[in-house]
Amino acid sequence: MPKKILIIDDEEDMRIYLQVMFNKAGFETALAPNGEEALEVIDDFTPDLVTLDIVMPKKSGINFFSLIRAREDMKDLPVIVLSGVSGNRDFFEDGDKIGPTLFLEKPIDPDSLITKVNELLGE
Repeated sequence: MPKKILIIDDEEDMRIYLQVMFNKAGFETALAPNGEEALEVIDDFTPDLVTLDIVMPKKSGINFFSLIRAREDMKDLPVIVLSGVSGNRDFFEDGDKIGPTLFLEKPIDPDSLITKVNELLGE
């Protein structure tokens, strides 16, 4: 059974780009344009990993991240922050229980991202 990745990004082109890339690599994907819709998807989809943009409408990546980290069943879920904002680590407070697993700035290197995802998922 393929590993599942939830892609959360407000840019449709980025969501589709990541979806095609992950699907070609053998992963199953689900998409959400913001943190609010991602919360609606996450329980039914039960991802093995999340890619997360920071600055999005409705519910930002920071708010989404805080909510899932507060859940016992999601506290260890690998989260890769993909953001065009440099210094994106600064968005996460020291008080966050566990910070995102990895921070990558856009534009991303597809081969490097797939390698990192495979490492995180034990593939």
